[in-house]
Amino acid sequence: MSASPQHDAGPPVRGPVDEDVVAARYGRGPSSATRRRRLVAAVVAVALLLAAAVALQAASLREPSVQVENLGFTVDDASRTTVRFSLLTAPGTTASCTLVALNESFTQVGFRQVTVGPVTGQRTSHEAVVTTTELATTGSVESCRVVDAG
Repeated sequence: MSASPQHDAGPPVRGPVDEDVVAARYGRGPSSATRRRRLVAAVVAVALLLAAAVALQAASLREPSVQVENLGFTVDDASRTTVRFSLLTAPGTTASCTLVALNESFTQVGFRQVTVGPVTGQRTSHEAVVTTTELATTGSVESCRVVDAG
């Protein structure tokens, strides 16, 4: 068997670049005016996105919020559990809270939706009775949300 000789071609030979040949083959690149317009358009788009983000953040800061703290519960009997909690929110705010009572298996045995407010202070304490279908072992506030702000 004869092997064909391998030749090392070496680095490619480069000569002067004929801009007209390159332009004919690949087309002309964007002019400096076009590049400038694209850059300005990109900067404007980024500025608009940043302004929108700031506006959304500012709007969310103005919306009232409510924080809840569970203070405790009392199992009154097999059909009632009293839940005590405090709300931290702006005075004049009305909140809707979901209260639950659970049994020893952590199964929900009672549920109540209560509306609190408009509150008169920033931190207010409340209690509500949750009717249960069997003896509960715990009661708490599951969630609260603002329904009206004064």
